[in-house]
Amino acid sequence: MSILTQLKRPHGLVILAFVATLSLQYLLNTPDIGGAESQHRLLGENARQLAEAEEAHHFERFLQHISTKSLEDEINEEFATRYASAAAAGRLEGAIAPTQTDEQASHAIREIQPYTLQDALEESKVWKRAFGILVYDPERDIFVGHYNRKNKWLNCNKKLFNALRTLAFILRKVFPDRFCGADCDELVIPVGAGDAPHVYKWKLPYTSGKAPTLMFGSAFRDTSLYSNMIAMPMPTPLHLQCFGQWAKNDGTEVCKLLQSSTGEGVVFFDDLGLKWNDLTPQVVSRTTDFTYLPTLQDGKNDGRGWRFLEDRPIPSRFIHEGEPTEEKRANAIQALNEQYDTLAPRWKAVALTAQAELDAGKDELPWANIKLSKFSGGRGKVPTVGSDAYSQWESVGIATGEVMGPQELAHYKYHIDLAGGGGTTWTGTVDKLAMPGLLFHHLSPTKDYIHDRLKPWKHYIPVRPDLRDLKAKFDWAEAHPTQAKIISEAGTAFMRNLGTLEGFGQMYDEVMVEPLRRIIEAYQPISKLQLDPEFWSWKDILKANKEEPVIECTGLSSGRFSCKMVQNQSVLNWEKYGTFVAR
Repeated sequence: MSILTQLKRPHGLVILAFVATLSLQYLLNTPDIGGAESQHRLLGENARQLAEAEEAHHFERFLQHISTKSLEDEINEEFATRYASAAAAGRLEGAIAPTQTDEQASHAIREIQPYTLQDALEESKVWKRAFGILVYDPERDIFVGHYNRKNKWLNCNKKLFNALRTLAFILRKVFPDRFCGADCDELVIPVGAGDAPHVYKWKLPYTSGKAPTLMFGSAFRDTSLYSNMIAMPMPTPLHLQCFGQWAKNDGTEVCKLLQSSTGEGVVFFDDLGLKWNDLTPQVVSRTTDFTYLPTLQDGKNDGRGWRFLEDRPIPSRFIHEGEPTEEKRANAIQALNEQYDTLAPRWKAVALTAQAELDAGKDELPWANIKLSKFSGGRGKVPTVGSDAYSQWESVGIATGEVMGPQELAHYKYHIDLAGGGGTTWTGTVDKLAMPGLLFHHLSPTKDYIHDRLKPWKHYIPVRPDLRDLKAKFDWAEAHPTQAKIISEAGTAFMRNLGTLEGFGQMYDEVMVEPLRRIIEAYQPISKLQLDPEFWSWKDILKANKEEPVIECTGLSSGRFSCKMVQNQSVLNWEKYGTFVAR
């Protein structure tokens, strides 16, 4: 980005004035009042404040995209009445939502324009990690994943490599004639992975990209933020692994995790013999205390800087020892409410639950039952109940809750899929759609590939990012039980359909096969460009742009042994120490 472009940003005039002041001092040869040391401190402090203000601006602008795209979640008496009347008259389909939105655009397949290797390389400049360029190497008849030397090597790369492995397998399985060795051309596909896109915030919105970028993880809900990004299945057993299994079995078997089951699969009504009126009328969730969109919030590049929305707030800021227990609890709830806007979504839900419990007293059932049952400890997820880290919260009956399994959760009438690290829940949405109860779907700046197949007010009731309308949505559902049951049943029917050969096969074709077909058709190989292949091979171009080969996949299976990491010393050290050093 040019200096001129940066100066046009918010705070640009401040930067310009600051630079002009320093320039004038230099030209007049007049020292600053405090001397060189003071000037350096002033420069450092101003730079820090400007950087923090700029980061805040970018994240605030990022969050505003969801606010302007969420008109479908407005709920008022007029709409509720119209909806209820339409449902009673059997005309529910025509009254699903008051406005037509991106959420309702379903799974329309995006057009992909012709692109080149150079276009793919431009995508690499937008990402800071967990991004690779997958290249089919005709000479060796293998797929090679490249990673840019400027990027850190972090744990999130595991998701990227899992995605590359399955992608290579599906490409060869579905399009065998395109990958025929030396008689075929190379193919280049940009690929991102992770909880959310690990991109530079200051690059957003990114609208100049040509190469389609496959995002195996949560993608931006507002497609104008990254216009050429395509949401793909998340690299987990319930999502991408199911797609790989479908390809492996030639479309003859749907993975067990999507089947009706009282074991490890999703839970349906008939698994437990439950009826709608048997369900407990509370909004329930047991979730992990996890950071919210950390890669797009961090004020520092190391991922450990200040954040704009707080997860795991410090108990001493809310709980004052020495007070009677009930008074201490009431004051802590009041403090949470006062700091509500600064809390991450899952802690917002904690605050709502604590207030609901306080209002209900001992004789009534609180409308919300949302607790943090686990947190990220040094060795994975650790229960909050009984832990030292949450002992102060537990002492006043706030935030912590026992772990509840799917079959226990299924006895509740209302569920919510609270956004986590990537801005979604990955498995939570589909698990809760399948359950007997109604899903309150938490909207955030990101979405998963499967969200494009769902419609608000048909499969779920949408809830704002700040959750301030959750109680109103609960009240509406309680006042309109017939309509709430219809929406719940539609969500369950959607999940049942995914567990069938026809339903999953249709999703597989639309989500995976058709986009890949269009990508293959859109890519312009080196042989079609006016370049001398003797001097401009795709390998030379990648090397010149610091794209390092790090993983090689045969594409012959989706198993982990179908790929191997490149074993040169530079890559080994990169993986070990996190930064690339040429050897």
